[in-house]
Amino acid sequence: MSNAAASAIGATSGDEPSLTASTIDAQAIGSHILRINGYSYTMGLGTGKFITSECFTVGGHRWCLKYFPNGTQKGYPASISIFLCLVHTALDEVKAKFTISLLDQAGNPVPSYIRHGGMWTFSHKQGGNAARGYSDFIRRSDLENHYVKDDVFSVRCDVAVPLGKTVTKAILVSAVRRGV
Repeated sequence: MSNAAASAIGATSGDEPSLTASTIDAQAIGSHILRINGYSYTMGLGTGKFITSECFTVGGHRWCLKYFPNGTQKGYPASISIFLCLVHTALDEVKAKFTISLLDQAGNPVPSYIRHGGMWTFSHKQGGNAARGYSDFIRRSDLENHYVKDDVFSVRCDVAVPLGKTVTKAILVSAVRRGV
C-alpha cells in the first residue's frame, strides 16, 4: 500500500490500517442445558409431576425448565414433557422465542427432536401463562432406545428475548469473523 493510500484510510506509514467492529443488538440470547443423571430414577414421579432446573437469566429475566418424566397430563403418560417457565420479572409480561432440543451424547442437537417455539407471551398476570413447552417432546420408548446412555440424557433450551430497544457495543473483530 502506498503512503498516500495508507494516509487516506487513517494508517501511518508502516502501520496496518485499523479494523474495529461493533454490534447492534435488538434481542438478548441465552441457552441452558439440563442434564438428567439417573433418568430411570425419575420415572416414578407420576403424570403431571415435574422437576425444576436451576434458574438462568436471559434478557434480564429469570427462567427455568420443568422436566415432566411421565408427561404433563393423562394424554401424554408415555412422553417426556419439557417446558420453559418464566420465574421472575419486574414486568407483567415478557415476550420470548425459544427452542428446546434433545442433545446426543456428543452434545449436539438431534434434528428430529428440535422444537421451535414462536414468539410467545409469558405472563404472571391472572389468566396469563408463565410456562410454554411441549407435552409430547419425545416418547419415552424413543428416548430410552436411542438417546439415554448410562442412565443420562440432556436437553438444551435456547431463549431469545426482544430488548425493546437496540443496544450498540464494541466487539472483537474475531467475533465478527466467527459469526458470533
